[in-house]
Amino acid sequence: MRHVRPYLSSTFGFLAVGIYLVMAIAAWAYYPAAFGPRGNWLSDLGNNFLNPDGALFYRLGGILGGSGLAGFFLTLDGRRWGERRIVRVLSVLVRTFGAIASASFILTGVFSEDLMPMHSWFSIANYAAFGTAIALTGMAGLFGAELPKPLTVLCFAAWGFDIVSSFNGQTRWLEWVVVGFLIAYVVGSSIAGSVSMRRIIPPRFW
Repeated sequence: MRHVRPYLSSTFGFLAVGIYLVMAIAAWAYYPAAFGPRGNWLSDLGNNFLNPDGALFYRLGGILGGSGLAGFFLTLDGRRWGERRIVRVLSVLVRTFGAIASASFILTGVFSEDLMPMHSWFSIANYAAFGTAIALTGMAGLFGAELPKPLTVLCFAAWGFDIVSSFNGQTRWLEWVVVGFLIAYVVGSSIAGSVSMRRIIPPRFW
């Protein structure tokens, strides 16, 4: 099971990102007006009033993508980050905040943008918890976790941008960049997990 766990995490990560992107593109295809980062929140795609024919796609993207994200975080194998106690503790916290972010993401799909204030609550919880998980991953890298250096740099870049964007909460395009960082984190972590597995399992199995 220890050998399989990183593979599961990577698979869930790729699935979560793939499902979300496919569903977002489908919702965008049905959006009845011009749609872009300067004039829209991403959640507009799931608004039943603004996007009556395509909202369901985006909401399913949140529910199914969030479920995949939960699998990604819950199967992260912090033991492969290193033996230091602080690294182990940080890996547990990453999984904890990641699980909270995943549940919040699912609930943003259940409670769409036209169902306020619930959607707003869960969106804030999603970004806060996800940002915390990313920041803790970067900290683990600083404390000697066996993580790729580009992933650690990405974590701190995402963390810094998340802090800056929190002071400009009404700027729509900033949300798009934050989501881009979140996706990059999941993809980067999934790639790192896949590379780790190739080192563990003999090449003939790949």
